[in-house]
Amino acid sequence: MRAANQQGWRFARIVFRKEMRETLRDTRTLVIMVIVPVLLYPALLILAQQLALFGQRQLEREPSTVAVTGEADSLFLGFLAAREGVVLREVEDPEQAVRSDLVSAVAVFSDEIGTDGNQSVLLLFDAANDQSRRGRGVLSDALGVWRDSLLVQRISEQGLPPGFARPLIVTDSSVARPEELGGYALGRFLPMLLVVMTMLGTFYPAIDLAAGEKERGTLETLLTAPIPSGQVVAGKFLAVTVVGLVSAGLNLGSMLLTFQTGLFQLTQAFQVEFSLPVGSILVIFGALFPLAVLFGALFLGIAVRSRSFKEAQNALTPVYMAVILPALLPLFPGIDMTPALAVIPVAGVSLLFRELMAGSGTLFLGSLAILSTLVYASAALVFAADAFGREEVLFGDGGSSEVGNRGLGFLRGMLNKEPDQAEPGFTPTLFLIAGVGVLYFYLAGRLQAGFGETGLLFSQIGLLFLPAILFLRAGGYKTSRTLSLRAPSGRGLLAGLLIIAGGTPLVWFLTWLQGFILPMPQEFLEGMAEFLLAESPGRVFWLLILVALTPAVCEEALFRGVLLAGTRRRMAPLGVVLLNGVVFGAFHIPAATVYRFLPSATLGVLLAWVVLRTRSIWPGVLMHFVNNGSIVILASSPWILERFADPERGPPLWLLLPAVLSLLAGAILLEGRGRGEERSEGPTGSSMSSRNPEEG
Repeated sequence: MRAANQQGWRFARIVFRKEMRETLRDTRTLVIMVIVPVLLYPALLILAQQLALFGQRQLEREPSTVAVTGEADSLFLGFLAAREGVVLREVEDPEQAVRSDLVSAVAVFSDEIGTDGNQSVLLLFDAANDQSRRGRGVLSDALGVWRDSLLVQRISEQGLPPGFARPLIVTDSSVARPEELGGYALGRFLPMLLVVMTMLGTFYPAIDLAAGEKERGTLETLLTAPIPSGQVVAGKFLAVTVVGLVSAGLNLGSMLLTFQTGLFQLTQAFQVEFSLPVGSILVIFGALFPLAVLFGALFLGIAVRSRSFKEAQNALTPVYMAVILPALLPLFPGIDMTPALAVIPVAGVSLLFRELMAGSGTLFLGSLAILSTLVYASAALVFAADAFGREEVLFGDGGSSEVGNRGLGFLRGMLNKEPDQAEPGFTPTLFLIAGVGVLYFYLAGRLQAGFGETGLLFSQIGLLFLPAILFLRAGGYKTSRTLSLRAPSGRGLLAGLLIIAGGTPLVWFLTWLQGFILPMPQEFLEGMAEFLLAESPGRVFWLLILVALTPAVCEEALFRGVLLAGTRRRMAPLGVVLLNGVVFGAFHIPAATVYRFLPSATLGVLLAWVVLRTRSIWPGVLMHFVNNGSIVILASSPWILERFADPERGPPLWLLLPAVLSLLAGAILLEGRGRGEERSEGPTGSSMSSRNPEEG
């Protein structure tokens, strides 16, 4: 057994050496790995420093042309004109003079002096002009000096001591050492740079070693050799990981050397010192390893599912962009590393880098971030190994040609529909959801802000329901089949009611637990309480139409209708349900925060599950109406409003057991009904989990 293992690893080492030789022969890889980090960062930092100094000198070299209007003291005018680098002009229209760049700033003195002897001064300047900003600073400094001189004069006239007007002298002094300030500054931008360069270091090698070899026809030759496919994957994966680690290490080393050798002179001006302890550097490199493993395996698994280098680039670019957001977290103030953030992919490692650079990292949070990244990396390895073990992926179209090369095919398909294509395909559905998502994101808020509750109604009907119906009509799809308009059974309706009766309180509990990590804004709670306030039966009826009935019809038509129909033949049932919930949750994310995503996505999963099992959209419509309608009805209760407005109190615990029992009863009823229908329909029945490889 040991000999077999050694023989297997020998093959992996052979593949690894072969891939590394080919990778190092690629000029593009060498440029990204070596030339960019070693030469680009010092050049960019020094160039930025010199440009900043040059621009500052240019501003200081040019005189500031300013003006003073109104009842200004002649002594002040003489004082201002005597200042070096200041040119004083007379203007008639101060605002026009600033706009036309005749002067950079104007001090407008009021014509009247108050009874207390004080006079107001307005500074006019152009905030979009650097020279005007400097002129405003010149006037502000001069006025400050003049104000102090007047104050001293008045105090002297009253026979008071000079310090009478300044009873407190406040100074601030930071206890942070220069190296701590440097670590704080590095921790703001260097983690993102390390993550991005690690990702970029694995990006092109993964594409070239997978999709590139498929395009060149060499992958088939390699896999037909007497070498286990697992060893081929291991060798390729190790090569991609090593390239990513080397790229990240060179980036880190180049950046630190640039700062520590004194090439970046601005560090001396701000009295900071950029240096990291050896222990922190070692931990950073240790955390880079699972990160490189994660990126390498993920990119390799996606790239091998593509048919060409270009198609792999198109498939990986969205993943590349999605990684940027968690990598940006260290830039934002007020975001501290917590156990919840430590287990988020990429975000945990990025925040760990910041803590280590600032000298405030803890063993528990660091271990949590690294271990969770190792778990994600292991899952990515399984994802990549699965692709290399499937012949239809390695020698077929990779499963992504529909997205890569037939993205516009749905337009032709809408004009030339196959006779048996009663439901929309996967790609047309994705294009519809993406288009509706963009429209809804940009227009829904404006409609609601401009037209109030009527705008909310318009956004549901005009931005969700009508696009879904027009899509079905334009594509010639069967509306009744796509939207699952078949009559529901009583058992299916009862199962849906039991599930939503248990799901609604559980979503409330989930929202409450989420509040400990992502608090719900108080202004949102107050706005919802005011919006749902119903003082008359007519108001309750209108809210039921607006908040319950309209979304139950419009949102179900789009999400549990078109989206579910377009994905159920291409994906497994679990994937269909989860994707439906994620998309449904994403549509409920307001611009300010993402706190609504998790509860909405959970509700979307329950709705999609019921519609998928019952083959009818009506249980979903009923569940959606009951969920939203119960909120309207319960909001009329002062006790519920008070409880909901105080998220720290949470829902009553006695609701938890009945909710779980109701959900379990509905699930048993639903799954029993689903198995019964599948047996009655037999092999010719319409199974929601069936797939059509030619569909799309």
